[in-house]
Amino acid sequence: MKQSNDLIMEELDQAGQASPVSPLLLKLDGYRIASDTEVPEEEFLMRMFGKPCFPRRDITTVTGLEKCGKTFYTTMLMACCAERSVLALERIREQPLKVMWYDTEQSRQSTKGILTGRVAKLVKGDFPEENFFVFNVRSCSYQERVDMLVEGINVYKPDMVIIDNVGDLLSSINDSEESQKLIDQLMQLSTTNDCNIVVVIHLNRSGDKRNLRGWLGTEILHKSFEVYNCEQLLKSDVFSVEQTLTRKYRIPETLYYKITDDGLPLITAKPDVRERDEQGRYTSGKPEAYHVSMEKADTFNQTYIVRHPDNARTPWEWNLRLLFSDAMDGRAIMSSDDLQWAVMKLGGIKMSKYYDKVFKLAVDRRIVQTTLDRNGRVVVIPIPT
Repeated sequence: MKQSNDLIMEELDQAGQASPVSPLLLKLDGYRIASDTEVPEEEFLMRMFGKPCFPRRDITTVTGLEKCGKTFYTTMLMACCAERSVLALERIREQPLKVMWYDTEQSRQSTKGILTGRVAKLVKGDFPEENFFVFNVRSCSYQERVDMLVEGINVYKPDMVIIDNVGDLLSSINDSEESQKLIDQLMQLSTTNDCNIVVVIHLNRSGDKRNLRGWLGTEILHKSFEVYNCEQLLKSDVFSVEQTLTRKYRIPETLYYKITDDGLPLITAKPDVRERDEQGRYTSGKPEAYHVSMEKADTFNQTYIVRHPDNARTPWEWNLRLLFSDAMDGRAIMSSDDLQWAVMKLGGIKMSKYYDKVFKLAVDRRIVQTTLDRNGRVVVIPIPT
């Protein structure tokens, strides 16, 4: 087999170049990808609603406004590293994962309270302390936090790292050079240590789900494999987690959950928070329960359309339970593709993007849910009334 520099010289000769092979060119050649280049297969740590997520050797972002459930969601992730499934999350590998939680925001009392009062309680049986590396570094300088984070990842070799909040690793989240350097460092750490790094960062107060705070947020948005937005729904005690960006597996379902009296999350359906008048009619807000857009109802199969002639705001809506029941035709399990084909054919739906909205509403209303069959394939099952 020819050496790398021999191949380079051969290609330079063919291109009419007489330049010698420089050390920089040799280094560049080490990063070259060809059709026969051997690279490790992409490996994911979790599934959410049956879809792979949280890949090794990459960055995942969790964002949202203040006090909107970001730490609660990362609590579920940590628990799922030990417990096979937590709400809509499922660990792919049978063996437990090692997780490192790097808390820069809260008091030491709060960090311990979350570890023992939430994470440990979500884990059935004995809590695997040896797999958890939890650090509270709020009292440290930003440079100390960075240096110790790097050392901790290199030594403890966790499968998942959760940094809450990544903005505390910089002197200013609006410093473009510092932000770029930090993200480059995190990408390198995730690659060399074969782990997924979850960065928690606030949204700007505008609430725009793509408007992460500061220049750091802009860099993170560009480099992350996927982004999850956490939110507390207005006028309700329900929290939500929604995947807003991904490079590969799109998760159309939104996770909705409540906090029980013992402080633990419990999955629930999407609430309808619109106001009603004395007659029980909606007085404001967009129709969210079944009507997914202002498309003309006449274009769809009228068997599955419910009309409200006296309601100007919601003149019609889908009968989702009937539509999905007929599409599944008594089956207890169905592949995602087969269900999409059946629903679109029965409902007269022409565009797959519109079907995605209809399916998302069916999941939100707890009519169907995704899961995995024995072979690890994503399937859909009906939820009994």
